[in-house]
Amino acid sequence: MEELRRYVDVVKKNIETMKAPDYEGKERDLENQQEQLEQYERYLKAESISPEGFDRIVDAAVGYASKDISFSELEEMYNQLTK
Repeated sequence: MEELRRYVDVVKKNIETMKAPDYEGKERDLENQQEQLEQYERYLKAESISPEGFDRIVDAAVGYASKDISFSELEEMYNQLTK
């Protein structure tokens, strides 16, 4: 569950960076965040019960980061879709 929390933190930061006005180093920040997201996604993919489960977890994490769903909803989905 801790990996999921860290993943969501990076997703939130990534959304904020993408929405932010251009600044020096923005592209590098986005690249670093993308690398972090890929690391967490490898972990989540390995923990997921199926490729579709992984996709649903990622969608839910983005939904939580965008404040479309609650953390308890994200947590419930994660628990249902992981080994």
